[in-house]
Amino acid sequence: MNRFALQWLVPVDANRYTHVMLLDKDRPAPYVSDAGHGVDRARALLNLWETLVESAATAETIDFVAVEYMRRTGEVPKKSRHGGDSR
Repeated sequence: MNRFALQWLVPVDANRYTHVMLLDKDRPAPYVSDAGHGVDRARALLNLWETLVESAATAETIDFVAVEYMRRTGEVPKKSRHGGDSR
């Protein structure tokens, strides 16, 4: 069983950001380790990954989000040109 899980908040209105929360199942529930946002799920994951990298999160945490991003997009996550702006 994986230590981490993702929880999504997907807006009904197309003009709002999608949010993703990283849950740590090893901590008292519900524990949100970090969160990201973007115009769609892929960009929300990329924003979460960038946040984790910038905050020097554990390799296990960063790797989990990177794998989820790769599953969704087929690409390895990399820093956006917009300095974390997920538009």
